[in-house]
Order: sequence, then structure tokens, then C-alpha cells
Amino acid sequence: MAKGKWQMANQDLASGGLGQEYGDWGWLYAVCVRASPDISYRTPIPARPVEAIEIAHPAVPAGLDGVTILHVSDLHVRRAMPGTERSRMVLEALARTEADLIVLTGDLMDEPGHEAGALEVVRAMAGVWRARHGVFGVFGNHDTPHFQRACRDGIPGIRWIGGEVVEVAIGGEILGLMGMDWPEDPLEVMLGREKGSRDRGIEGSGDPTSTPRSHDPSTPLVALAHHPNSLIGAATMGIPILLAGHTHAGQIRLHPRLAPHTSSDLPMHLASGMLRLQDTLCCITRGLGDGVVEGLRINCARQMPLYSLRRGGMPGGSGGGVEQVVGW
Repeated sequence: MAKGKWQMANQDLASGGLGQEYGDWGWLYAVCVRASPDISYRTPIPARPVEAIEIAHPAVPAGLDGVTILHVSDLHVRRAMPGTERSRMVLEALARTEADLIVLTGDLMDEPGHEAGALEVVRAMAGVWRARHGVFGVFGNHDTPHFQRACRDGIPGIRWIGGEVVEVAIGGEILGLMGMDWPEDPLEVMLGREKGSRDRGIEGSGDPTSTPRSHDPSTPLVALAHHPNSLIGAATMGIPILLAGHTHAGQIRLHPRLAPHTSSDLPMHLASGMLRLQDTLCCITRGLGDGVVEGLRINCARQMPLYSLRRGGMPGGSGGGVEQVVGW
């Protein structure tokens, strides 16, 4: 890097500007920002975790056009997180953001031994979030069996739907919601619904038995998974929309399409954003936590997407495999 860019990075830090929210890692963040020729996907600093995103798909019924879903994922709570600036940021964002549904897609805790801290944070979240029609969740690969049991038994107000297909009544329509705990298998979940795992009218309003539907009721409209690799199975099953996390969008991005490590089988340029495979859209959040080192994020601000479902044509569609149709 040219000397001038180092000097500009240092000036940013000295003036309390770019990179300050990353603490001890701010110098590296500032250097990478100055070095990166295209950082158009990066949100402004200081980061605001709630980002409004529209998901347009022809399978969205007219009666569900405008339904909002707040996506919370990958908190990676450690022992010391309760009461920290990051936990306050998450709680404040939840308290000020109303949505029709709130969904959790796993990795709420970081490592074994961090269960108590994660439970404290999830309880605090449950005390402030504002979901008109319910909160639904699945677990990720970092969520231990002990943590999962404690969440199911000790935190009211969350419907854990791993392995289930449920139907949520919203106004005069039904939104089919499918949950896949890690390791995910959409075929197994779809087959399992024939064994009595299907519920009707969960946490919603209206009478689901008398509601006319403008989409196929046998197919969930939205699926929740931790791993975005589930996109392949979801597309094969004809599920219109998949919400996932896990990758943290790479957490360190030297360029919007260059994340050296994503913990995913997807190529590095597909680690976040809205992907399309056939007629399925997959939205991968950048997440709210940090893997390995707390606070280490470069060109990859924390994110809590607020999706609005829209009835309309899907973006992209050039064919030939997975493509990123919206980047973030």
C-alpha cells in the first residue's frame, strides 16, 4: 500500500472516524477500506444493524405483499457479552423495530461453556422485541444440546420449528414457514410434515380454515436454515425463499466479492446477499456476532435484515447455477 494511504488511515483513526467501532482492530479496518477499490456493499459507519431489504417473488400472495420479517442470526454470545456495547446495540435495534415476524437462524452462542451468557442475552431480547405474529427459530452448529434444551424450556415466546412446517395466519392469508435445524435436510422436513408436524394458524390472526390462498399450500413460502448450503435442497424442493446465516459474509472482506474464509461450501463471492438458484431466493445475513476474535470485522458491518415480502418478478435469472442477484 502506498504511504499516502497509510497516512489517510491514521488520520481517520486520529480524528475518531473510520474504523473506530472496531476498537483495537480499527487500524486494520481503515487500511483495508482505503486499499479496497470497491466497497459499495459496505454500510455506512457507524454501522446500523437493521437494513431494509425487499424480497420479490411471484409466489408471494397478494395478501402477504408487504409482510415484514426481521432476521436475527449468528450472535455468537460469549461469557462476557451480556451488558456490552454489542448486546446493547442488538437490544436497542430490536426495541425500535417492529415486524410481522422475527426469525432466528442459529449460532446464538459461541462455544461450550458460553450457554449461560447466551441465555441471558436471548432472554433480554425476548423482553424487548416487537413481533406482531410471532417469533420463530432454528439452531446452528454452535448451539449446544444443553443450550437448545434451555431455550425450548426456559424462554417463552419463541417457537422453535426445527424439523417442522408451520402455517402462520397473517391477516387474510397463510404464510407457510419451514424450519431446519443444523444439520439441515429439507427433504426430511417436508416428508415429516405428513407425520403430524404441521400446525395451522400459529401466533397469527384470522381464520386459516376459511382463507382463500393464491399460492400452493403444500409448499412453504419461507424456510429457515443456518447453513446457506441448504439452498440446493430448497431449490430442488421448490421452496421460494430461504433465510440463512452462518458465513458472517466472511467477516473479513478485502473486497465485496473477496472473503478469504466463509465456513461455507459456496464460493467466496457468494458468502452474503441475495442468491438465486432456479426459482429459489436465498438471503444470507452478515450476522451480528464475530467468530474467533470478538470485534474483528473488516468491510463487513454487522447486520439485522428487515425483509419486506413483495409479490413480483424475481431479480436475476440468467440461469446456469447459483448467482448473486443482490449484494450486501
